[in-house]
Amino acid sequence: MNNLKFPGQPILFIDASHGVAGDMLLAALVDLGVPQATLIDPLCAALPQHRLHFSPETRRGIVGCKATVEALEKSPPHRHLSDLIGALDHPQIPDPVRQQATEVYQRLARAEAHVHGSTPEQVHFHEVGAIDAQVDILGTLLAIHWLQPAEIIVTPMALGSGVVKAAHGIIPIPAPAVVELLRDVPVCAGPAGRELTTPTGAALLTTLADRYCHSPEGIPAAQGWGAGTRIAPESDPPNLLRAILLKGSPLRRETIAVLETHLDHLSGEEAGGVVDQLMDAGALDALLVPVWMKKSRPGQWLTVISRPEDRERLIEQIHILTGTLGVRERLQQRSALRRESSQVEISGVSIRIKKAWLGDRLISQRPEQDDLRSAAQVLQISPAEVRRLTEIELEKVGHSFE
Repeated sequence: MNNLKFPGQPILFIDASHGVAGDMLLAALVDLGVPQATLIDPLCAALPQHRLHFSPETRRGIVGCKATVEALEKSPPHRHLSDLIGALDHPQIPDPVRQQATEVYQRLARAEAHVHGSTPEQVHFHEVGAIDAQVDILGTLLAIHWLQPAEIIVTPMALGSGVVKAAHGIIPIPAPAVVELLRDVPVCAGPAGRELTTPTGAALLTTLADRYCHSPEGIPAAQGWGAGTRIAPESDPPNLLRAILLKGSPLRRETIAVLETHLDHLSGEEAGGVVDQLMDAGALDALLVPVWMKKSRPGQWLTVISRPEDRERLIEQIHILTGTLGVRERLQQRSALRRESSQVEISGVSIRIKKAWLGDRLISQRPEQDDLRSAAQVLQISPAEVRRLTEIELEKVGHSFE
């Protein structure tokens, strides 16, 4: 058992690059240090009769944990979405856990409905409706609630290949529902010839992940290993999922896409609206810098910053808006302060305030410039005067901006 008591909120890193299932994730979190009693008591109270057992499991010399669920129901029924969500209405299930579990079940229902041409309400949950899957889902979310991580980082999930036997018969791997759940999520191939990511595992991680990357940054504090049911052949990595808890830095890291191209064929009038149109299309930032290009031509260097999942769409927009023949792209890490927003009122007009925090330290807070201009027009005073009045309001609550 790891000692998980240290200052501040940790970062939780989940390595799903060799596969993930609900029981593996639950076992890894218990092996990480989550007390079993904090899971078993509420699970037994809220869910149909079952017995949950955690035991040490050694794979390739690595000692981890295995979670086993024994169903005690006689003739368990096929359950619908409403049945699964109804079981969450119990006083021992905290509200945040109830909300996350509802989202997991709804994700699964939407995926299954899309695959089977049905509606989420009509979907019959077979494997997911079984008591072991309910325990895996709710137990994992209770464990996350106990850990209270500041951020959850997940690797790209492994798809696998081949076929698997399900309630509807033999189906291809990855299961159709898994592909639906992993839309717009980074994936990798993983070892061939077997199922690596289950619907339950995919639904949990896509609900929990704040971001995806191959490796985190921070100071490792503890690790936990969750063993799957299958014993991997010697030629494959062990069927283990690893969770690592890291002491977090006050600086957050996030992955961004940087898109660039050089332009030497656009007039000033033609280039003038490109930045605004890209911002309207969802770019996080965009800029045009004057450059001197080949053949002594004056030109522009266009740089666009976007979320990784938006880069394909924004590359298309760059081609359409500029006619450029090529766009360079790369993924980068950037540090980011924690951001919050608030507002103050000046003579009945609201001014939004942007706050930036480094850990628990307020680094800056600034008014939205658009709000200053709008308020100045409404109040018939200068933006500088609106800014001064805004600072007075902020000083009343103990802060000022720079």
